[in-house]
Amino acid sequence: MTDPDGAAPPRPPRRRWRRALAVLLVAAGLGAGGLVGAEQYARAQVDRTVRTALPGLSADAAITTDGVLLPQLLRHELKTLSIRAADLVLAADHDPDGAAGADGAGGAGSDRAAGAGLEALELTNVTVSLTGVGTRDPYQAGLVHAEATIGFNELERIIAAASPAAPDLTITPNTFGSATEPGRVTASATVLGADASVVFEPAVTEAGGLELTAVAVSVLGMDIDVDSSGPLESADDSAGADDAGSFSAAAALAFFGLEEPKLEIDPEVLPDGVKLSQVYIGRDGAHLTLSGTDVALADW
Repeated sequence: MTDPDGAAPPRPPRRRWRRALAVLLVAAGLGAGGLVGAEQYARAQVDRTVRTALPGLSADAAITTDGVLLPQLLRHELKTLSIRAADLVLAADHDPDGAAGADGAGGAGSDRAAGAGLEALELTNVTVSLTGVGTRDPYQAGLVHAEATIGFNELERIIAAASPAAPDLTITPNTFGSATEPGRVTASATVLGADASVVFEPAVTEAGGLELTAVAVSVLGMDIDVDSSGPLESADDSAGADDAGSFSAAAALAFFGLEEPKLEIDPEVLPDGVKLSQVYIGRDGAHLTLSGTDVALADW
């Protein structure tokens, strides 16, 4: 319908509102898509940064964070960061002059200080929870709680590093432990053509390292209990046997290249600020609980 002058009636304004609304919806969709894309990109960057900071992390590692990531990155701190991995290899940070080995808990020249001879430590079944993680190098974390396992093969390597004179050992569980009991392992070897073994019990040192204490030895058909609470009679003084023809504990341990019943793995093989708080023997190795404060991921 036209007016008497032949002019078309004005277009209803609602069509313009529909177009404006459509434009706004498209813009909102693009904006939301952009935020989602930015969030995904940020998470990928965190994943890459963690893997770069932890080169010993296995490829299957799952790295997760809580909450929306973008606001946390603007504050340069992640609320939480969780890592789950089949393996994590930690490289020991040794003093280039060897001072750590000379002044370590085991003393100069002692076989007890295994940390100085250990270049790396392989952990399995790793779970790490970090709180208050900085997003700038050195990626400082306020709190760290971790659980992991040292496999029996790795325990064999640790003892070999602590006591190079020891024969080839095969370690198996002796007694399974728990959160309240450490359990024990048996290290078996061939000595003078005969089967021999030494039983070790794990413990946490005051410094937060790992200690393996020999509690019993079986060698040349003799079973010997080891008292680690006091000094051992030397193998030279005992001439290797007493009047009954049995070996002293010191002489028996000497077959395994051990001068003392205790092997100590210093916490220097762990990242700075991280210490061992619990250890017990499980079916797949020594189960560890570790914790720390103000820990730099870049030091791992």
